[in-house]
Amino acid sequence: MKIHVKIQDNTYEVVIDDLNARPIRASVDGETFEVWPEEIALPSNSQLAPAESSAPLKQVPIKDPSVQSGSASNEISAPIPGVIIDILVKTGDKVKHGQELCILEAMKMKNSIRANKDGVISEILISCGDQVKHGQILIRFKD
Repeated sequence: MKIHVKIQDNTYEVVIDDLNARPIRASVDGETFEVWPEEIALPSNSQLAPAESSAPLKQVPIKDPSVQSGSASNEISAPIPGVIIDILVKTGDKVKHGQELCILEAMKMKNSIRANKDGVISEILISCGDQVKHGQILIRFKD
């Protein structure tokens, strides 16, 4: 996707690769960046403005992350591949939305994996030291 972004009096050419790939690669005036966004639902192609359009961009409201969604999954999966270095909960624990459940190390960085809803842990499918793949299910909640 190629877009032009105007900030004050400067216009920048931004080229963004596949939005579903991780990391997302973006090039701003020829300089390439890798971005690891938080896992959220991306807008569909029909919601995105065409790159060649000169029409103003549609303003899309962004949900407050502190507001709990009713569609939260009963499973927590790995957002990136890495190694589990700590598990902070056990089966039967009651957890709150946003509570830290485990720590995943990827590329020498520690990533907190947090609860996507309030609930009770029904199953922990990992152990410390486990190598996990992107999307692998780590923890399940009771229904």
